Amino acid sequence: MMAINLRVRILALAIAAVVLTMSSSQCVQFEAQTGNDGGRIPVRFIYRDPAAVSVCVAGSFNGWSGQSDCMRRDGDTWTVALMLSPGRYTYGFVVNGSSWRTDPEAVLSEDSGFGRLNSILIVE
Repeated sequence: MMAINLRVRILALAIAAVVLTMSSSQCVQFEAQTGNDGGRIPVRFIYRDPAAVSVCVAGSFNGWSGQSDCMRRDGDTWTVALMLSPGRYTYGFVVNGSSWRTDPEAVLSEDSGFGRLNSILIVE
C-alpha cells in the first residue's frame, strides 16, 4: 500500500511539474534560493482577478488566516511571496475579505470539509 501511495505522489508531482512548465499563467512559483533560511523555500502565490479589490492567501501554513498574507496588485494579477518549510500544505484565496476561492491553476485539490475545495501545495 505504501508503494502505491508513493507512486501516486510521484505521478502527481510529475504531472504538476509538466503543467507548471507548460503554463505561463502558473499560480505558485518556487523562487531561486539566495541563502539558507532555516530550510525554508521562497514560494510565490499568484492569483488573477481583474474585479478583485483585495486578495489574501490562507492555508495550513498560516493557520487559515484570511488576513495575514495579503497580496499586492499589479494590473489584474495579485502576488505574495512566502517562505515555507518543506511539506504538504492546503490553501485557498480570500477575495474581497469573504469569498473563498480555490486556486484555478492548482493541479491538486481536496475537499475542505466545508463545502468547497482546498488547493494542495507540496514544497520539497
